[in-house]
Amino acid sequence: MHAKLFNAGCLAVALCAAGAVPAQAQMTWMDRGFVNVNFGAQEASRSLDAGSEFSIYNETGSLSTTQPIDGGALFDIGGGYKVWKNLAVGLSFTRVQSDADITISASVPDPNFFDRTRPLAATSSNAEHSEQAIHLQGTWVMPVTDKFDAAFSFGPTIFNVKQDVATAITVNEPGPTLGSVTLAQEKKTTVGVNFGVDLNYFFMPKIGAGLLVRYAWGSADLDSSSESLTVGGFQIGAGVRLRF
Repeated sequence: MHAKLFNAGCLAVALCAAGAVPAQAQMTWMDRGFVNVNFGAQEASRSLDAGSEFSIYNETGSLSTTQPIDGGALFDIGGGYKVWKNLAVGLSFTRVQSDADITISASVPDPNFFDRTRPLAATSSNAEHSEQAIHLQGTWVMPVTDKFDAAFSFGPTIFNVKQDVATAITVNEPGPTLGSVTLAQEKKTTVGVNFGVDLNYFFMPKIGAGLLVRYAWGSADLDSSSESLTVGGFQIGAGVRLRF
């Protein structure tokens, strides 16, 4: 329900922004460029299924894991430079990080009998997920008044994804029960897309505050998983606006 409300709110802001620019407001953007700094959150709700094998008692055990990958706090900084009329080109950098518990299902060999495995179910905490993204953007700035404008952006996104995955476990006997979990960090770079709306109010000629709503999407193939991991999501943030 929280995710649905978040998405509905983002869509409502975007639609209001689109409708807030009447024909008489098609003013020429007079600045040469802009710098934006935002703090906010990225909404995401997905899971990662992974699998691996590990060695124990001179045999091979199997390991299957599932972990949720949720949104997290967002930091965003970017800028652009006008190249034609109201059109600016530029880029922004975004970082999002979260951590989650891993649900573990393992098949563990027996220390006394060959080729006899036993099931193990457990949970391990603090598996980190982070996304660093560079959004390359074309931005159309539409002044509404001398203090308020709306900016619409679109372009490709380069995602650098870091994901902790469980690669091996140790067990306690008798049981077995989980002893420890070995986490390895997988890194992938992939290309996606972004589009967004920026609503800005200037309480001084070159300094103001704004609200950012953006959707970024990409897909990364991790070595430990047979399914692609979706990255990005709805992003909402607020912060400082500078013009020059």
